[in-house]
Amino acid sequence: MFLLDLLQTILLFKVPLLSQFAPPSRAPTSGGAFECSADAIKSLLPEGSKVLYASHYDADDSFTPPLEHNSGASRISSYVLPRSACVFQANLTLPGETEHSVGVVLPDDWNGRFLTAGNGGFSGSVSWGSIIDASWYGFAAVSTNTGHESSGAEWAYHNQEALANWGYRAMHDAVVNGKSVTEQYYGKKIAYSYYRGCSAGGKQGLKEVEMFPDDFDGVIAGAPAWWTTHLQLWNMIVGIWNSPAESLHHLSNEHIDLLAHEVIRQCDPQDGVEDNVVMNPDACIFHPEALLCADDAEDPSACLNTEQIKTVYKLHNDWVEANHTFVFPHLTLSSEWKWSGLVSSPSRLGTDYVKWMLQLGDDWRWEDWDPKLIQLSDELNPGNATTDDYDLSPFYNKGGKLLHYHGWSDWSIAAGSSIYFYDQVVNALRPKGINPDDFYRFYLIPGMGHCGGTSDLMNAPWVIAGDGQSSSLGRDGNVHSVPGHEDAKHDVVLAMMNWVENGTSPDELIATKFVNDKDPEEGVYRQRPLCVYPAEARYKGSGDINAAENWECRGYNGTDTGDNLV
Repeated sequence: MFLLDLLQTILLFKVPLLSQFAPPSRAPTSGGAFECSADAIKSLLPEGSKVLYASHYDADDSFTPPLEHNSGASRISSYVLPRSACVFQANLTLPGETEHSVGVVLPDDWNGRFLTAGNGGFSGSVSWGSIIDASWYGFAAVSTNTGHESSGAEWAYHNQEALANWGYRAMHDAVVNGKSVTEQYYGKKIAYSYYRGCSAGGKQGLKEVEMFPDDFDGVIAGAPAWWTTHLQLWNMIVGIWNSPAESLHHLSNEHIDLLAHEVIRQCDPQDGVEDNVVMNPDACIFHPEALLCADDAEDPSACLNTEQIKTVYKLHNDWVEANHTFVFPHLTLSSEWKWSGLVSSPSRLGTDYVKWMLQLGDDWRWEDWDPKLIQLSDELNPGNATTDDYDLSPFYNKGGKLLHYHGWSDWSIAAGSSIYFYDQVVNALRPKGINPDDFYRFYLIPGMGHCGGTSDLMNAPWVIAGDGQSSSLGRDGNVHSVPGHEDAKHDVVLAMMNWVENGTSPDELIATKFVNDKDPEEGVYRQRPLCVYPAEARYKGSGDINAAENWECRGYNGTDTGDNLV
């Protein structure tokens, strides 16, 4: 029977290897503790709540979130339920006569655990894909729309209650009420509570750790947009530096593509293995002058002029203002493959932030940029969303675990922002005698972009079952975890569960790149270990460079002493 189950796992990618994480006792099936109907679910919620719909779905049924309740989603998708489950959406009240909407998935074969999923961008929709993916593991799962249905930020204008909901209130309320509903529905206590989010969702996870340390036993935070007051302005300033399009210093998409290839050409050999993956972008010595146009160049799109070289240097260096004031880290070498979506023009993430969250209104244009906006942003800290309370000792003292990762080739949120956050936490905790490694592990993923994915040029390993990654795998929305490798070494969710419940710390993870991400059944292209920062994966010197066992983590042994070079 075990061999048959294992074969089903490999071929169908539906049944997780979770025997070591069995539920404390068997949960009721759909005919068990509670009825899945709007009226029944409403009785589990606080007074004033409104259940929009509630239905039970069998495994492999398709669920499409109703557009009228999820209008803020970038697109409405249909999802295949990996397990039989009760699915509902409800509006819950918040202070100031406001409300937020939550989506909840309650699987029949519950594993006794609870998971909250984060959001993206300015939020504005329930993360249905993430909580349905969570049900594959057997979690009861919840997600909030953070109090609004919109992909933009107009809702924030002169609306401090809405900003507070977005910044932290809606998420915490979703956790509290999601736990309550789960325990009432199944008629038993939750054994463990987890969180998984990336980008804005990574920030939300860190905010929970800082403000509400008792909410979760384990938090997985990917590429966190934690420095809201500076990040949103940085998203815009990099486009301002490359504007206007008619200027001599402007990098066109053709120039960006040229630059991306040149970075790989120069940086890849410097890490000792020529595989198109830049293992440590900050260690590369890069000379963009190799792309300088000759005086008689016939095709200006095939080279860079001196003004464009200056733009490259500006983008590859930290944002520093007057009096050497550090504002935000630089775009890393090897992130250029996606620059066209960030630096071609000032990002709406920045302009909307200034207009609506900094309250300057619709008449403001990026041409009105003034460095004083940085001070204004810091003073307002819209929604109290920035997560800069680096003293995580309350979370440590309650026994919580934090697993933080970031793609080295992230083009949307510079990887250096996560390094900066990690360093500030270390500086806050070590004077207290706390070794961050006891509860906080941080990983940089070479070649990975924003939350997932990699360029066709690099083909770097990136799949670790991070939030949102399953949506990039397969074609039918029915791929979960790391197909063929559903274990605590390859799957970050199982790694977190193993750490929290079994005390087995994730000293390293293994990232996977499939031959064809849209059809993982075609097999694995390459795998590589991810090391606890600041250690790095180094090739052992022999064997297949695409096999994880031929790499090892070097540079840090995880101790709290200064003698940590290995």
